[in-house]
Amino acid sequence: MTTKPAQRVDTRQQTRIGSTLSLLAAVLAGWLYVKPRTGGLTTNLIGYGLKIMAGALAPLISVMGFLGALMARRHRRPLTSLLGGAGALLAARFVHRLSEPHDGFEQAFGPDHAPPVPPVHRRWPRKARRGGRRPQVIRDLVYARVPDAERPLLCDLWLPRTPRSGVAVIYLHGGSWQAFDKDVATRPFFRHLTDQGHVVMDVAYRLAHDTDMRGMLGDVKRAVAWMKRHAAYLGADPARVVLSGGSAGGHLALLTAYTPNHPDLDPPDVRNIDTTVRGVIAYYPVADLRTLADHWSEQSMHPLATALGKILGYFPPEGYLPWSRLVRRLFGAPLDDVGDALLTFSPVAHVGPHCPPTLLIQGLHDHVIPVQDVHILHQMVHEAGRPSVLVELPQVEHAFDMIALPISPPAQAALCDVERFLSLMR
Repeated sequence: MTTKPAQRVDTRQQTRIGSTLSLLAAVLAGWLYVKPRTGGLTTNLIGYGLKIMAGALAPLISVMGFLGALMARRHRRPLTSLLGGAGALLAARFVHRLSEPHDGFEQAFGPDHAPPVPPVHRRWPRKARRGGRRPQVIRDLVYARVPDAERPLLCDLWLPRTPRSGVAVIYLHGGSWQAFDKDVATRPFFRHLTDQGHVVMDVAYRLAHDTDMRGMLGDVKRAVAWMKRHAAYLGADPARVVLSGGSAGGHLALLTAYTPNHPDLDPPDVRNIDTTVRGVIAYYPVADLRTLADHWSEQSMHPLATALGKILGYFPPEGYLPWSRLVRRLFGAPLDDVGDALLTFSPVAHVGPHCPPTLLIQGLHDHVIPVQDVHILHQMVHEAGRPSVLVELPQVEHAFDMIALPISPPAQAALCDVERFLSLMR
């Protein structure tokens, strides 16, 4: 019996689909296991973007590889089927490694005080439920006015509809102290925090084209002071303010948390307010500014990426500055002349018994910041006798939590630990 032409065409289409699924799954899953070279965000943007996307979509990649393998096997394509199966297994292994519990909280707070580990089916929560539980959002609220600044300092307030936990989280965005703004890829994260009853303050601090590092730190301390003054009105406890941030924002969160009521670093307008905080959460933070010169590339960012960043309003008019040029903006002198300032504005220089409990979340394939510095900071806080939890995420890149939070295994694994940490701050 002769096969009908339509059937032959359908078979070829299915074969192509199975081959495509298998090949994509194998490439994307394999990319999860490739550790990139260091160099900061100015190099290898395509590979960096692929790795972030692959990590966030790993469950879908596993399913895609499994389907591709089945289709290829059905149409007698053993090599293609093998590729799809390998992609499915590699992606599934990545997800499994991120779902494994750790004992960081037990080591930091003791077995009697560590929050319980949620069951597997609850370890990766989804986005906040819709309806009456959606938060109230107040945008572009002025939290401070700085003399000689071109514009007031703004924030967004996220207020839960649920019963308040008493915890207020102040969030600081990343962007190498020169780019991005509040309300960039953080809404799912804030919805989840407010669903837990936490008040969230999303802060837009001044960047390198408007101020220096001291000015940025002062802006964050102004945010702490504002929250402490208004916490009771917002349904939060002034003694339960927690700082959080990612990358450069994580650096500022740590630096602010470790320098409360500092005579030289607190701006004059907040020196009559206690700037201590209850805890600090830092995603992939810069812990020691002194090592960035050897870690970051001096190449300029790709022109297309720079143009896109300018169009979206995320980059300043001069574009994304490499470290040597950025240092001049942050400290007012060439890199060779700012050694003392680099240490002064590094969290590692201010570790002591006064430090609040710390949660550090770090991907081990992070090519933007020196991972070893985060390990050193964690050890220093621990040796100072203060609780510090270091969550290490294998095969995970920088800014992993900015894409597809509801399904991303690394973002959800980190969010689980944030929940546990914040439960101790109540």
